[in-house]
Amino acid sequence: MKLRGPGKNVLLLSTMLVTAPAMAHQSGDFIVRMGGIKVDPDVSSDSFNPALPAVGGVGVDVDDDTQLGLTFSYMVTDNIGVELVGATPFTHDIILDTGGSGVSIGETSHLPPTLLAQFYAPQLGPVRGYLGAGVNYTLFFDDSIDDAVVSPLVGGADVDVKLSNSIGFAWEVGADVIIDENWLFNVSIWNIDIDTEARLYVNDVRVDKIDVEIDPWVYMVGVGYRF
Repeated sequence: MKLRGPGKNVLLLSTMLVTAPAMAHQSGDFIVRMGGIKVDPDVSSDSFNPALPAVGGVGVDVDDDTQLGLTFSYMVTDNIGVELVGATPFTHDIILDTGGSGVSIGETSHLPPTLLAQFYAPQLGPVRGYLGAGVNYTLFFDDSIDDAVVSPLVGGADVDVKLSNSIGFAWEVGADVIIDENWLFNVSIWNIDIDTEARLYVNDVRVDKIDVEIDPWVYMVGVGYRF
């Protein structure tokens, strides 16, 4: 059967879209990626002094959060890039690790800017994978304790927990699925070394401090634009 008119044109266009090679990232390209980004902490914590009321002998945990993620990459060569990872502020519950789901005693917010050097593998069809390694700086702010939960446990005293900022190693693996000359679909995974110090204050006097390794896995799915 011979196709004529519109049918023939549709088949020709479909064949061109399937067989046309997607343009690879090149030296000088600037790539902006945006999507949902989830921080999923893998927490390991020391325990507070057993002599302390309410919190003695237990550590802390933090829950996960999802925000808007933004990454900015510049291709230094056809295979080497530099990436800056950012996001809208994350907010996590601070949890006393008493077993089970624990007890939520407050919350903290943080910003996790991360700078990475990237190596891009050869392109396979429309897919180009990459690996990255670099450094993360995590800024904690707006630490707060729920007085309605905590104060009755310590005889009505004013309790605060402050988390110190962190500098640590970060690595990533990701892939771009190139849609056309400018647009792409992206999936990225990071692992970030975040080590903080939880400082416990009672009536504005520091009574203890413990080391907390947050070390989250971070996942992002989104779209990108290169120019």
